[in-house]
Parts: sequence; structure tokens; C-alpha cells
Amino acid sequence: MASKFRLRIIFRPMITILAKLSIKMGISPNLATCIMFSLSIFSLICLVVFSNLILFALGVFLVGIFDGLDGAIARLSGRSTSFGAFFDSIMDRLSEFVIFFSLLIHYRDQLLWNIINLNLVIIISFIASIMISYIRAKAENVYEGDFDVGLMARSERLFYIVVSMIFVYLYGYIGEILFLFMVLVILTALFRFYKINKLIKQFEEQNN
Repeated sequence: MASKFRLRIIFRPMITILAKLSIKMGISPNLATCIMFSLSIFSLICLVVFSNLILFALGVFLVGIFDGLDGAIARLSGRSTSFGAFFDSIMDRLSEFVIFFSLLIHYRDQLLWNIINLNLVIIISFIASIMISYIRAKAENVYEGDFDVGLMARSERLFYIVVSMIFVYLYGYIGEILFLFMVLVILTALFRFYKINKLIKQFEEQNN
């Protein structure tokens, strides 16, 4: 069963309104997905080229909005397709890579506590983030149901980056913030693996 505490629940009314406006404007689900990916490129430019944390945070926030918008447009317009779901999943991973790559380039060669290279922290965080999504996808290929469990799902990861970049702009502590992010996504991946493994065993026992 999916976790009850999700940012998408909070933003759902706004996403629904935006989806209805997008449908009236003729924006298709796949176009919304392309806009989402374009916004990740915009975020990369803001951080890597202009070193602007606020615009980077804004871009990542809009990535999160359009990440929910494409699915809402598909549902409300009755245009959900298998290709659309596949395309959305691929572009989600690519956009996340672009965002992490932006952080990797911008904070290259910086050290945490004069010991840990932030490049390593960011790379581990990206791998753990991908595993969070991969574990869920594999579970849903085997069993019916929503296995969106754990704290740091995609929306929460993006929101963490948005808030943390604003905090860094105001106060600093980028190393500590990225290290905490790494810990949270690793724990979420491990928890999701444990929880899904437990749920799968329950399904098997019920069917035997």
C-alpha cells in the first residue's frame, strides 16, 4: 500500500486546476512531459552557467509541478496510453539525472568536513534515488498494487532540493544538506526494499 504522506496530495488541487487549463490550451500529456524535461535543462543552465541557486530551485520546483501535470492531463482528458506512461517514466529518470548532474558540476571539488568529496555524496544520492524508483517499478511488474512506500519518493526528493537550495542561498551548509539528503534517500531505498519484500511474502502466503 502507498504511503499516505505525500506532497502530491497537498498539491493535487493546484495540479488539477493547472491540468484543466492545460487541456483548454491544447497541451497534451506528452507535451507536458517534454516541458518538464525542458525545465530540468533550464535548471542546469541556471546553476552551471549562472550559479543562480534561486532560479535553479524555481526550475526544479516547476519540474515537480509538470511531473504531476502530465499524468493529471492524461487522466482528465482520457488520453492515458501505455506509451505515455513509458515515455513519462523515461523522462522522469532523465530529468532527475540532469538535476543531479547540475549539482555535481556546480559543487565539484568541494569537501564536507574537509574529508568527504561532495561529488561522491551526489553520485551515491543519485544511485539511491534511481533505486527507489526501480524497486517500486519492479514490484509493480510482478504484483498489482501501488508500492509507493517510504519517505523520499520523487516528489519529495525534488521538493527537498528546492527547499535546500533556498536554505543554502540564505545560510550555506551545502555539504551538510547534501549529506542528509544522501542518508535519507539511502534509508528510503532500504526501507522500500524491506517493505515490498514483506508485502510480496504476504501476497504469496495469501495465494497459497
